[in-house]
Amino acid sequence: MGTVPRLRWVVAFLPLFLPAVLSLSSCVVAAPEHEVQMEGGGPDAEVYVTEQPPPPREEVVVGIAPGPSYIWVGGYWAWHHSNWYWVQGRWAARPHPNAVWVSGRWEARNRGHVWVGGHWR
Repeated sequence: MGTVPRLRWVVAFLPLFLPAVLSLSSCVVAAPEHEVQMEGGGPDAEVYVTEQPPPPREEVVVGIAPGPSYIWVGGYWAWHHSNWYWVQGRWAARPHPNAVWVSGRWEARNRGHVWVGGHWR
């Protein structure tokens, strides 16, 4: 294949592949959702779990902070499809310099355990 036919092939197929490549790059940049999302409700819905959550895991802070405004947000147990699974901690940027992260927790209530989401204070 000569240089001119190869160039024609690239020019002909570039418009077909470029959107796919660009859409993949946007997947890498998106920040992961960290707060628990449980079956049966939206982010503000109270979902009761009758089973007690497992004890928190010992967690190792991964790497160093990406910048001076980042803090480590620890992991937690989430409830999904009738099972507990561990959501690993991550680095999170503070919304303002004096912000403090208040970790989410499972709170025992009369109907069972309910997730109280973490938030910035």
